[in-house]
Amino acid sequence: MSLPFGAQCLTCLLVIAASAAQAEVRPVFGSDYDAPLEELPVESEVFAPSTTFTNARGGVATFYGQVNLTYQSFDDGQETTSNIVDNGNWNSRLGFTISQPMGDNTLRWRFETGLTLRNSALVSQTETPDWGDWQRTLLRWFEVAYDADYGTFSLGQGATAANGTAGLDDSFTFVAGATDSSDGFAALRFRDDAGQLTNVTVGRVNSALDASRRFRLRYDTPVFSGVMLSASYGQNVLVSADENDYYEVAARWTGDLGEVAVRSALGYQWIDDPNGDLTRRLAGSFTLVHEPTGLNFAFSAGNEFNGPDYYWARAGWQTDRLAAGTTSLSVDYYNGNDFLSDGAKTENWGLYAVQDIDTLSLNLYAGWRNFSYSDRLGSGYQDASGVLAGVRWSF
Repeated sequence: MSLPFGAQCLTCLLVIAASAAQAEVRPVFGSDYDAPLEELPVESEVFAPSTTFTNARGGVATFYGQVNLTYQSFDDGQETTSNIVDNGNWNSRLGFTISQPMGDNTLRWRFETGLTLRNSALVSQTETPDWGDWQRTLLRWFEVAYDADYGTFSLGQGATAANGTAGLDDSFTFVAGATDSSDGFAALRFRDDAGQLTNVTVGRVNSALDASRRFRLRYDTPVFSGVMLSASYGQNVLVSADENDYYEVAARWTGDLGEVAVRSALGYQWIDDPNGDLTRRLAGSFTLVHEPTGLNFAFSAGNEFNGPDYYWARAGWQTDRLAAGTTSLSVDYYNGNDFLSDGAKTENWGLYAVQDIDTLSLNLYAGWRNFSYSDRLGSGYQDASGVLAGVRWSF
């Protein structure tokens, strides 16, 4: 089976970029390498010094977190649904990391949980979740990792090998609108031309086909010349009804091409349902930043074999003209095919803005996105639009 054009582009980029990379002085380790920002431990230059502790043997413990409340509004063409929610694009969370040197090697622990706030991905026209309902699916990370000259082994709940390969984006506007919209508006439903709510939700027809966090065993090679290879096997221990086995491999490259900083990743997934079929997915992304100007571009594409495919692109600009902090602006476009049924078509596009307030460790943001969906099953669907406007505070 031939690969879609977007996946071919991503594969070629990794090959070309790797050959252009400069050798590093020493290797870099760990599953944090080239990961999307929303998967990394939260960092705050304002508060980190007071939440970081060391011991006599060189160990470092850091506590961190963020609160990210947002105003969510969704116009389905007939009615508008509005709520104050937790932003699922980069949800509120608490966590800690511990790093302990062991000779030339390092032993690391990480724990992280989402807070019991109303997640934007769970709100619909007919259901508004309560605040304070903690569930074990909020557990994001509980892992131990060992870094050595031969690479990194990680065991526990955390990012699988291909997690994040489809979501690289250095515009820093993903908090206002991520690659596929599913975390911001997933449960909200399209209306048909007669004005009736359908079972077609934003999340079911907008996907980056990305991997997720699982309880997994993962191995990452050392990083040489910007390239890191990864493999993992995992299961979804947080959802008892999920009996799938998740096998994944991935390749990542980070480096510079002249004045352009580049990050790229490509992941392949085998999802083995013991009671059904084997699902195979290929998805990846790259992001470019022209460092002198702050102009940036991100591209993502993916394909589920014998299933849906998509591509997404974002163009942005970052500037430090305001003394308060960096201003980030972007526009994006998403195109998906064959979600839910053969011949179905998904399109959305949006505008986004983020303003940093460095002294308070705040990000002020707003994003607007327009959604459209069509299929060949005889029903028409009304266009919809959504707004996220909020404040993220990190510590």
